[in-house]
This record gives sequence, structure tokens and C-alpha cells, in this order.
Amino acid sequence: MLQDIKNLIKNKNVILFGEFHGTKEIPEMLSQFFSEMAKDENFNMCLEIPEEFQNLEPDKILSHAKEADTSGLISKEYIKLLKDIPRNIKVFFIAPNFIKNQEDVENGLANNILKILDDKKTFVILGNIHASKTPINLGNFKIITAGTILNQELKNKLFSINISPKKGKFYNFGVKEIKDSDDINFNKGFDYVLRIDRVSPCSLL
Repeated sequence: MLQDIKNLIKNKNVILFGEFHGTKEIPEMLSQFFSEMAKDENFNMCLEIPEEFQNLEPDKILSHAKEADTSGLISKEYIKLLKDIPRNIKVFFIAPNFIKNQEDVENGLANNILKILDDKKTFVILGNIHASKTPINLGNFKIITAGTILNQELKNKLFSINISPKKGKFYNFGVKEIKDSDDINFNKGFDYVLRIDRVSPCSLL
């Protein structure tokens, strides 16, 4: 898996990982991937964590998140990822602080990513709706995703990966079950779909 992705993103500037928030396995897998990538090159890493937490120590981030409840965006597994990332890798928290609606979320994420781009690769971990390079239709509601906005700006320099569990459970304001998430129409918004067998809920305590 790691080598396949490394080959696919060789000439890309921005790589989006779309995920189900609130799993144990996905941040552990990404932590391994970033550790391997860091052996070969420096890069930027963005997480969908509120900007206001940027200057907090990792352990304090989790305690603040627990006070406000969490959708699984912040977990012990992601805190461990932050602690394990090599010191030469720059980490940015990109979830916008002041939002009124879905449009604000998508625009805020995209703008915060674009602001930090430089000559290094930038990896971004987002919820999989945000990471889609095409708009998402939810009933009568159309979401112009952050990935769509970035795709318009970056063209072929952007690569998006959907991490798609086959089954398991995740935490999003409570433990929920994943039914097979291999949705052909949804996956059209990604350059690559990484299928993983099973996930379990993240650790919050």
C-alpha cells in the first residue's frame, strides 16, 4: 500500500486523505505512512483540527476536545500521530474557527490549505466529503467541497485518496457502524480508493 501511494503521488504537490473520522486504525496507518515518507523528504502536514489548538501541546489538545465533546476528529490515536511525526515536518491545524454553514467549512478548509503551500509536498487529512474533488449531492443539498475548490486552483498538482473501510465501527458523537462504504458514485471524486478491511472506534479517554 505505502509503495503504491508513494509512486502515485510522486509529481503531486498536495495530497488529500479522505477518511471516516473516529477510527483507531486510520490514524495508525497514516502515522506509519508519514514516518516512511519523512525518511525521504520533508513535507507539510495538515489536520482537520481547529486552528485555535495550533499552539497547544498535544496532550492539552485532547483535554480541550473532550470538554467540548468531539466528533472523532481528535483522538488518542491522532495525538500519538502528532507526537510521533518527525520534528522536521511542519504540522498545521486547518479547521476554520468561525463558521456559519457548510459553505464556510469548505471554503475555510480550502483557503487555509492554499495559504500554507510552498515548494514541499503538503499532505492533508480530512473527512472524506471534504476531500472529494467533485461536489457532493446530499438529497437536494449540493456541497462544493474543499477538494473541489482546491482542484480548480491546483489542477493536476492535486491528488485525492479515499480511505474506505469495508466494515467496522467509528466514533462520531457516539459509536456508529460502517456498512460497506464502496460507493461508486462517491468514489468518482477521488484519484485512488484505498480499501481497508475493518475499523474500530478511536480512543477518547
